[in-house]
Amino acid sequence: MMGTNDRVDLHTHSHYSDGLFSPVQLVGRAVQKGLGGIALTDHDTVAGLEEFLSTPAPAGFVRVPGVEVSTELDGHQIHVLGYFVPQGGGQLAVRLEQIADSRHKRFGMMAERLRELGVPLKDEDVQAVLAETPSPGRPHLARILVRMGLARDIDEAFELYLAEGRPAYVKKMRMDTLEAVRTLQTDGAAPVLAHPLLITGHRLQELVPQLVDAGLVGIETEYPYGQPQGEALAAVRRLADRLGLVKTGGSDYHGPDTLADLGAATVPMDVVQQLQARTTG
Repeated sequence: MMGTNDRVDLHTHSHYSDGLFSPVQLVGRAVQKGLGGIALTDHDTVAGLEEFLSTPAPAGFVRVPGVEVSTELDGHQIHVLGYFVPQGGGQLAVRLEQIADSRHKRFGMMAERLRELGVPLKDEDVQAVLAETPSPGRPHLARILVRMGLARDIDEAFELYLAEGRPAYVKKMRMDTLEAVRTLQTDGAAPVLAHPLLITGHRLQELVPQLVDAGLVGIETEYPYGQPQGEALAAVRRLADRLGLVKTGGSDYHGPDTLADLGAATVPMDVVQQLQARTTG
């Protein structure tokens, strides 16, 4: 086994959004790798949390119920993670239901754009995703394109068709970032800023204090960015310390066909306790 059981991966995705594996499989893989726990943070849905939390695991293995909310501030994308998310009811559930509906509509629009470009998508492939996935996204279409031999991998499918500015891209509905942070906090969850070095259009030194005022309690400082970040990441850690934020992180694992393996980025087990202590539930 790889890894040690005092480390946790707090950023993973299942097939309830755009990951490849079920929550049961994610837990099994984490146990095999020797991790002490994981969080399930599917995009804009908490539909997989019941399965995730009920999956058998060794004594002491930690499962953190979470979500990754797609948000926007001043026209720029920002992802907000929520930890210890309640499973039923609350303001978040209402907003996520609205976003899920928009995701299904968007998926169909992107499929139609691909067909207009001459891509012979099979309707049964599109309908299978819509029927089986509470929160469909671009990676689902990218995987179809890879299976069709129209792209080498997901990255190329995005580059050719699905990335912002490419011909099949359709903008998705996003919550206002400040609304998302406040909603998570009101519902008793711990809001955390995801992969801050991927955020464009905002200076973190100005953005993060604004989010803290809205209820932000943490920021990802461990994340598989794909290249050394050096001073930029060190500056994020200093900012977190200055503002009293929990420093968290994870692999952003979606499956073996994407950027990083499960456990590629982890944080100490006590980060889970720090996050739980900052919830209002």
